[in-house]
Amino acid sequence: MAKFNFRLASVLSVREKVEDLKKNEFGKAVMVLEQEKARLTELEQTRLGCIESFREGLNKGVTPHDIQQHNQYLDLLKKLIQQQKVIIHLAELKVEEKRLELVEAMKDRKALEVLKENDYEEFLNEEKQAEQKVIDEIVSYRGSRG
Repeated sequence: MAKFNFRLASVLSVREKVEDLKKNEFGKAVMVLEQEKARLTELEQTRLGCIESFREGLNKGVTPHDIQQHNQYLDLLKKLIQQQKVIIHLAELKVEEKRLELVEAMKDRKALEVLKENDYEEFLNEEKQAEQKVIDEIVSYRGSRG
C-alpha cells in the first residue's frame, strides 16, 4: 500500500503555527485585560479606604488644610479611576480583536484539515480500486489458466 502524502502539508503546518501564535496573542491580551481590571479594583479600594480614613479622622478632628489635601487626593484617585476605565475599554477592544484573529486562523486551519480528510478518503478509495483491480487480474488469470 502506498503512503498517503497530503499535497498541502506545508501550508497546513504554517496555518497551525499561525493559529498557535494567535492563541498566544489572545492569551496575552486576556492577561493584560485582567491585570488592568485588577489595577482598577486596587484604585477603587484605595479610594474607599481613603474615604473611610477621612470619616474616622472627622471624629478626631481635622484642619481645613487636611480636608483640602484629602479632597485633592480623592480627585486624583477619581481621575485615575476614569483613566483606568478607558484603559480597560481599550484592552477589551484588543481582546476582541485578538479573538477574531484567532477565530479566523482556526477557520483557515480547519478548512485545510477538511481538505486533507477529503484527500485521504479519495486516496483510500483509489487504493481500494487498485487492490480490487489486482484481485480481478489474479482471478481472471487463474480462470484462464484453469
